[in-house]
Amino acid sequence: MLNLVIIGLNHRTAELDVRQRAAFPAPKLPDVLKRMTQQPGIEEGMIISTCNRVELLSRVERADRGIDALEDFFAANCEIPPERLKAHLYRHMGRQAVLHVFRVSSSLDSMVLGEAQILGQVKSFYGIASDAATVGYYLNNLMQAAFHTAKRVRAETSIGEFSVSVSSAAVELALKIFGELKNKRILIVGSGEMGEAAVRHMTASGATQIRVANRSPEAAQRLAERFRGEAVPLENLVQWLAKSDIVITSTASQQVLIDRTMAQTAHAQRRQQPMVFIDISVPRNVHPAVSSIDNVFCYDVDDLGAVVEANIAERRAAATRAEEIVEEEVETFCARIKSRDFGPVVAQLQDRISDICRTELQRYMRRNGLRNERETQELEWMVTRITNKIAHPLVIQMRNSHHNPTHREIYFDTIRRIFGI
Repeated sequence: MLNLVIIGLNHRTAELDVRQRAAFPAPKLPDVLKRMTQQPGIEEGMIISTCNRVELLSRVERADRGIDALEDFFAANCEIPPERLKAHLYRHMGRQAVLHVFRVSSSLDSMVLGEAQILGQVKSFYGIASDAATVGYYLNNLMQAAFHTAKRVRAETSIGEFSVSVSSAAVELALKIFGELKNKRILIVGSGEMGEAAVRHMTASGATQIRVANRSPEAAQRLAERFRGEAVPLENLVQWLAKSDIVITSTASQQVLIDRTMAQTAHAQRRQQPMVFIDISVPRNVHPAVSSIDNVFCYDVDDLGAVVEANIAERRAAATRAEEIVEEEVETFCARIKSRDFGPVVAQLQDRISDICRTELQRYMRRNGLRNERETQELEWMVTRITNKIAHPLVIQMRNSHHNPTHREIYFDTIRRIFGI
């Protein structure tokens, strides 16, 4: 099995402050990667550095020494004291490292299960390492297999199809009512982060007509510009409600801003066309009685939270099949790498034993004088049989060691060191 090792920290092992101090800025990565692969025993290298994880991947000469070399390099190139850094690190070798890379790329190890961004991020960091020429045969094959696995997970499961954030759940509910958001008019009341995120998701789904109303005209203008929209005054709110298909409220107001009378007046001016209120404020900005108006739909954070919880459950169910796909692909990849690694080691072992035996034969023949052709041939045959008898149990042990990757790595490493191959 290839000597692949990974050390890293993520949202489970380190708080945000630690992750930020451990991160590698993207512009500096090419230089960092080149210095990393110049360390003794590190043959190939790649770094993944996002807000939720920092990981160093490497093909090394020896797994145990490779782990130590990567930890020392990591500690020397971040702002965290070595002992504190090591307390946050996880370490993977061999098959476990392959499994980890495949799970990360398939978003099974993400803070948000099934989120789509991680695959693009991994591809980007792989591209940086490729441009820096710090990845070779093994990491190239590993990453291509990881991308293939992630593609299978997306194609064969529904893990990415369910909204698992409040903002994306808001879009899901709006789509259920309107079918599509193209040409739908959206009014943002306030400039809260979740409200802004909801509009961002809606524009990604086709919405283009955005208005922003805020107590601060300057804040309204800034937010409107982000979506190429229009800032409107908060006064006479009914006028803007009547011109909106979807109203998103996200303010810090402690009072209701939109009551049933306002909503009913706006709805009448719209000639009873469907209207959606998405209230992401706590406490509510939209009175619950608004939902009693025919053809008016009103959702608050509890409604959105229920959608998120249901969808998380769906993603978890889909993750069961996704994990099976990952296991299948790990087995396929490891078998392919094992077949590549096994042959050269066997050949090198047999050649080394043969060299030892033939060197001793030549020494014997020099010491005892020349032999006739028949005796020489018989001695050479004997040496060949001795070579095969010594190599045979060692080769059998190599073949049988694939059941335990850790033992296999140790055994292969022992053979290499004993015979100097």
